[in-house]
Amino acid sequence: MDKSNTITLYHGSIYDFDKIDITHGKPYKDFGRGFYTSRVEQHASSLAVRNKEIEYERNALRGKKADNKAWLYVYELDLIAVKELKTKEFTAPDREWMKFVVLNRISRTTQHDYDIVIGATANDNTRASIQVVLSAAGGNILTDKALDALIALVEPENLPSQVYFGTQRAADFLKLKSRRIIR
Repeated sequence: MDKSNTITLYHGSIYDFDKIDITHGKPYKDFGRGFYTSRVEQHASSLAVRNKEIEYERNALRGKKADNKAWLYVYELDLIAVKELKTKEFTAPDREWMKFVVLNRISRTTQHDYDIVIGATANDNTRASIQVVLSAAGGNILTDKALDALIALVEPENLPSQVYFGTQRAADFLKLKSRRIIR
């Protein structure tokens, strides 16, 4: 494999797994249910650690002991091989990107048929921001004014880009290079 045609992607998780199964992705995410990666190792690591802490708190509330670990997965993706897939890349966190995120965040089902989506990560306050703007906009969150307000609230320019795999076929192009417990 020609290394100039590959990129390294990182995935942080509290689960130890050998094979990606996109059906395990959660709904209401930026680009829909699927498998998310980052080009930034620290971003993926911090998500894994954050999710470990959330799971610990959830289990504590239930009176259960949490024994999750934070895992970092390192993948390689051949950019030439995925050229045949249906891909959407957002080059900026603009209105089109925000509308795409909103539609996926407010629906239990994914709102598109892309194999791969690349674009800015919305922050943890996105769901709350959507609710605030939805109320203020009288239910019409897809107006230019509402979309601009949401972009300002979620500050996507301060967060790294994410690479989403929305089909199993796309996820199967990821080649696992390593995985390790980070905390």
